Amino acid sequence: MLGYVKAWKPEMKIKDYELYRGIYCSLCRALGRNYSPVAQLFLSYDFAFAAVLRMAAADSGCTFSQKRCPYNPAKKCMNCSDTASLDFCAHALIITVYYKVLDNLHDAGLKSKMLAALLYPVIRLMHKKAARLAPEVDKIIGESMKIQAETEKKSDVGIDEAAHPSADALGKVMAIGFGDKLKDSLYTLGYMVGRYVYILDAADDLESDLKSRNFNPFAGEYSDINNAEKRNEFANLVKGMLNLTQNGALDALDSFEKKRFDDILENIIFDGLTLSAEKVLKKYLPECEVKK
Repeated sequence: MLGYVKAWKPEMKIKDYELYRGIYCSLCRALGRNYSPVAQLFLSYDFAFAAVLRMAAADSGCTFSQKRCPYNPAKKCMNCSDTASLDFCAHALIITVYYKVLDNLHDAGLKSKMLAALLYPVIRLMHKKAARLAPEVDKIIGESMKIQAETEKKSDVGIDEAAHPSADALGKVMAIGFGDKLKDSLYTLGYMVGRYVYILDAADDLESDLKSRNFNPFAGEYSDINNAEKRNEFANLVKGMLNLTQNGALDALDSFEKKRFDDILENIIFDGLTLSAEKVLKKYLPECEVKK
């Protein structure tokens, strides 16, 4: 995931925002506890969402207490007691970053390759531990990256086929450790969020991918994206895809009982994803409303 999956603060109750921030800060602590301060550089709201979702579905409860931030001792932040969910998401984050760095070493531009080369020795060591502690996650993400690479080598790939490997991987990871009925709901929700992120990222990167001739599932049909009519058509096409995918995610969210954090999840899936989409689509459709 790439920073698109996060809550929208203005629509959150103060208590919900404090809990959400507490989970984010607790994930940061989990990265430092399990790996090193370097791992905390990879912290993202995307994996905070994963932690919120798994905690919401889990039977075990979680409590919060105030602790001082190690990087800002003057500030106290909420700390979550559910270390199992946080550690799981920390392992998944490190595994995801590892495979992304590996991918950049082979297929990215010069700057990205140089950065990946600098990160690789450090992230490789972290990955060894993460793969040992979360082997199922490592297998899922590793296989999905291979399928993704093979898919992107095909001459004619549609958005559905291109989005499937990463969406499928997120769905499977979200469902790990839960019973059959709950597993289906979490898989579908994870799949829809993963699909949403893939479509949005492809739309966001279309212009740069066309310049650098990188793979993009929209590049074939919208190679002339500078044309005003094409930009409008493209923005409306993507908007329709995102709306359908978001509705699927909301349906999946409604299909299971949340033990906690219901309002936070709804804010992320509805308000947060909508805001991320509007910010991207505004590049192609200037009249697209961006929440403030």
